[in-house]
Amino acid sequence: MESRHRRITLLAAVCAILFAGWSPVQAKVSVWTDVQGTTFKGEPTEILGPFAVFRTSSGSGRRVLLRGFSAEDCRRIYAELAAGKPRAERFAEATGATTHDLPGKVLRVENRELVPADLSGEPEPELLLVLAGSHNSGEGWFIVSNFHEFYRRMQRVYPGRMSGLFLGARHDPSQHRNIATQSGMPWLVADLVRQGSISTLRRFVPNAEGANVVLVTRQGVPLAAASIADAKSATDAKAMRDFMDQVAEFLWLIDPDNLAGWTDRLHYLRATRPLEFASASTGPLLIGTPLRADVLRKYGVRRVSARLAVTAEGKVTPTLLSGPEDVPADLAGPIRDILAQLAVLPAIDHGRPVAGELDYVFEVPPADPVREAERTWLASTSYPAVTIPEWLVLRPIKVSEQDFDSTIIGETPDGTVILNSLEVNTGKISRRAQMSAFNTDWFAEAGADSVRPREGDRQRIDEETTLTWEKVRSVDGFVNMQSGIGKDYVVGYAWTEFESPRATEAWLGLGSDDGVKIWLNGELVHDKWIRRPSRVDDDVVPLKLRQGPNRMLIKIQNATIDWSFLYRLRLKP
Repeated sequence: MESRHRRITLLAAVCAILFAGWSPVQAKVSVWTDVQGTTFKGEPTEILGPFAVFRTSSGSGRRVLLRGFSAEDCRRIYAELAAGKPRAERFAEATGATTHDLPGKVLRVENRELVPADLSGEPEPELLLVLAGSHNSGEGWFIVSNFHEFYRRMQRVYPGRMSGLFLGARHDPSQHRNIATQSGMPWLVADLVRQGSISTLRRFVPNAEGANVVLVTRQGVPLAAASIADAKSATDAKAMRDFMDQVAEFLWLIDPDNLAGWTDRLHYLRATRPLEFASASTGPLLIGTPLRADVLRKYGVRRVSARLAVTAEGKVTPTLLSGPEDVPADLAGPIRDILAQLAVLPAIDHGRPVAGELDYVFEVPPADPVREAERTWLASTSYPAVTIPEWLVLRPIKVSEQDFDSTIIGETPDGTVILNSLEVNTGKISRRAQMSAFNTDWFAEAGADSVRPREGDRQRIDEETTLTWEKVRSVDGFVNMQSGIGKDYVVGYAWTEFESPRATEAWLGLGSDDGVKIWLNGELVHDKWIRRPSRVDDDVVPLKLRQGPNRMLIKIQNATIDWSFLYRLRLKP
């Protein structure tokens, strides 16, 4: 909790620096006091999960847990928010101070062209991820490239909650189109001609060199920010990763499935539902369920159906309706006990809590290991990290240029080639059986766990090639495979041994340039032939660690340009 508080405090300072000198429209600011006696000034703009979000007079954002307010102040917040317009069902009819300003002013990349964005088929987002940079700087290309997979992952795990938007800086319409289409932006792109009229977002566009990325609410309140001044700086790369983690953490905190937020939502709604339904009636309201699909699936549960009798005090008495074809007979009792602990608010009749009934259904979806791993990764920002300061590397093993399928989709002004993230296929890709190709390894007969090198060991690869294992330091998870050697059409291996305090699940976030294979304790756990630069967390690889020493071997095959990999490893608490 203390480390999270430090991150939030640092974030507030970053936002204050980034938005310094901007004069916002005068907000309706009032004084608020939390239960600990802390007083602040702000305008409540929305409720997001367990948080009340405020806009301060300086234009910065402040989020406060709902349990921090008295029942009276919860009703004050509700009354001020009720004066505004609720979130729209369609983005094209958005009501937020910022989102309302976007229809008709944003474009989308389709078939390598920028076309007007049709926003009628998606909901108004609660949050906007705003990226601002220039075609004419490495920082603009750097930030756009690194956020591709992060953004797609957020859309897969939290569909409809967040949209992205690119704002151009210091370039003309032709260059604006080029950076959007050549990088294949998966988010919305501001029409550069009309970008200046998106008044609530103009302040995020950098006037000088560099690029910015900001998370704002639909009302334009900033929640997180990072500024990139040097695309090749390890410090700036770390700032970008920290920003990604802050965004991922926030979306997990406001996720209705996160039990940690239930107390705050119950506290707020207990105070405000009688006000909301002072002249009407409504049934009980389910806040969240503790049932987990992955656990139920293991025990053969397909569907849980129940009728919940809810007292005026919110106590739940469930009647299980599911038959043995959906819930095995021996699990009926335990599941009934779990349902009795559901977070449910009572029915309201003209401002008064009353008893009522609620029908409850939980469908167990088919297993989706990729999405489950991604969801866990996004929720794991506070998990313990394993630091691996050094690797032993074996390089370079030459590979025929014919063993590669290059796809180059653009080039930055400084000559950096942008590679498309294109999987070639899942089968054997080598055009000839040579020992150094991606699908053939020199240790194949003995197995990957036979690879246990020491620095300086000589390793024979084939009849013509003998190499030496060298020590390479990892710089904040970045391992440079190319320093001082030829790096085009090559394969290399990186090996390490690290300690785990217990047998546990773990997750590896990985970016690689280019194709990658990973063995953990001799078992192949990841195999991806792809052309791409090393980017933050492109892949999420679930692992099962042993207690004590664990050995990891990574194979990186490179075509041209840079040769490296970027990783971070988190353990289940």
